Amino acid sequence: MPPGRLLVLAALAGFVAGLSPAEALAHDLRLVVKLPPDSPGELVMEAGFDDDTPAEAARATVTTPDGRLVAEGKTDERGVCRLPRPGPGRYVAVVEAVGHRDSVEFEVVGAPGPATETFAGQRLDRTLGLALGVGGLLLASLGYAWLRSRRRVP
Repeated sequence: MPPGRLLVLAALAGFVAGLSPAEALAHDLRLVVKLPPDSPGELVMEAGFDDDTPAEAARATVTTPDGRLVAEGKTDERGVCRLPRPGPGRYVAVVEAVGHRDSVEFEVVGAPGPATETFAGQRLDRTLGLALGVGGLLLASLGYAWLRSRRRVP
């Protein structure tokens, strides 16, 4: 195989591997906001990474949708931050830790419901991410096979 083709194939494989969702999600930060009914004056933010380690000493903030700061704090060694529950309305919770950031939109209603209200961000499903990664590798393989077939002389 000529060195030029090998170089193109290696570059294509590196590009596809760089887009692999498994690598991108290896250390993703996750935020969950809870409004527990047994603590009507409290908002609980839980932050952690995909590898189940807590986001310790992460900066946690709650703002209005237009960006006005409502409350802020730091997570403890378990990745938990307890803040005063804001009044009724829509809010955005943000947690920032070690170069990672996640945000969750949530709404506080007038009175707490019978169960804990939980809000979490939307994420790409890992199965879907794996399927996209494998599909990309198959597409690259088909492209390479097509290029090889064009060079053959009957």
